[in-house]
Amino acid sequence: MAPATTGYPEPTLWQKLDVLPALGSLLASAASALLTGWRRGPDAEPSLYLHVVYAAVRKLVVRLSTPQQQQQAKAFNLPQRTVELDHGAKGHWIGDAGAKHVLVWYHGGGFNLPALSGHLAYFIKLVQARPGNDLAVFFLTYTLAPTATYPTQLRQAVQALRHVVHETRRRPAHVVLGGDSAGGNLVCAVLSHLAHRHDDVDELPLSEPLGAAVMMAPWTALRRGAVQLSPRGGADILDPPALEYWAANYTGSRAPDYYTDPSTAPPDWFRGLPVRSVLVLAGQNEILLPTIDAFVKTLEAGYGPVEFYVAEREAHIAPFVNLTFYHGAPTGQGTKLQSWLDERVASGNDTPHL
Repeated sequence: MAPATTGYPEPTLWQKLDVLPALGSLLASAASALLTGWRRGPDAEPSLYLHVVYAAVRKLVVRLSTPQQQQQAKAFNLPQRTVELDHGAKGHWIGDAGAKHVLVWYHGGGFNLPALSGHLAYFIKLVQARPGNDLAVFFLTYTLAPTATYPTQLRQAVQALRHVVHETRRRPAHVVLGGDSAGGNLVCAVLSHLAHRHDDVDELPLSEPLGAAVMMAPWTALRRGAVQLSPRGGADILDPPALEYWAANYTGSRAPDYYTDPSTAPPDWFRGLPVRSVLVLAGQNEILLPTIDAFVKTLEAGYGPVEFYVAEREAHIAPFVNLTFYHGAPTGQGTKLQSWLDERVASGNDTPHL
């Protein structure tokens, strides 16, 4: 069985000693949310359980450093069908590797944290819900920051797509590129690389556009000045200081650019992206919702029509976070993603691109 993550730096002695006090503050935040949850507004998360969980996660991402979070993250095993990719990454097949259609997925976590167990649970259910073997997921685990910094993760993301298209000899039209949060950032970065080659990343020629791309809650503005925050963010799992910390770990010594911060790119940057259709998902309670909304408008101005779905009363990447904490009720974002994929798989994308 392949481990789900790579690149865990060893915490310092002080960070190890600080874990228990940090967990104490996390429990205090959860207790406070439990005691005050009855006062939450009509637009907040309807489940008291998730209201408490989200409060604890907000404290977690601010109180613990990246090495502490990586060491405390719950480990899980991905399926045995693991492919060693160039540049130190791994790809994991969920479903039949011979399926006609493949969803290549890049997980979130601010580039600093591993995939959640909810990612695996969601995609196993997604594949099992499809009749026959017409859809599989190729799930990338990339090297985490600060062990590796940009553009390493972009190289690894491109390599995952290269493997699916070239090594398994699939039509690009039968491939959907997807990612959540930081993974949504990588989706946009890979599409940008296909249209405007990054100087430090190998070229990836395609015979035709990709079938589709989906970005769930994409983190598209890493620079502090480019971020627009929602006043409803108090019901989300993210906190601005954590985003700034993760962004600095990811970019390292590199200056931000249109690959790291697509929200700062002009509309012309997105003209000619080699993909047939694009879906962007978000939750109504996202702290980053204004940033995502502005990004979608810029993307549409350059690329063309984009389907943008905002799920009512949902937080950042709710389909994966909720499953991680054993809350299995369907989410708006998760249901929309499944129906959208069903439509694309059913259509086949078999018409040659002219």
